Amino acid sequence: MKYQVGQRVTGVINNITDLGIFLTLPGRRSGLVHHDDFGENWLRERHNFRNGQEIRVVVIHNFKGKLALSLKRVNDPLLIDPLNQFSKTKTTDFEQVMNKTLKDAKKEITYLKKELADETSY
Repeated sequence: MKYQVGQRVTGVINNITDLGIFLTLPGRRSGLVHHDDFGENWLRERHNFRNGQEIRVVVIHNFKGKLALSLKRVNDPLLIDPLNQFSKTKTTDFEQVMNKTLKDAKKEITYLKKELADETSY
């Protein structure tokens, strides 16, 4: 899996060092949340994390396959997630797009419930 700058992803902590938090990401990739992401609070903050914990991060740099990740910038609107289907939605169209998404989701849920009921009726 190729990761792009701005992409939000959930990873699993596999090591916490003086350098930062190392994560395993989907696709058997790894990345680092550098201690600078925590500013001067790193020594205190590192104790809030543990190996095996899942955390949501954003890719802030991808250089020769080495992924730099950030916790503090995960909600940064300037880092646009290239995989987010709604990232290019204009503000004026947002309500219409969300209503259509909701309608499509309800239709899919109804379909899946019917499929499940048909399978269990045998």
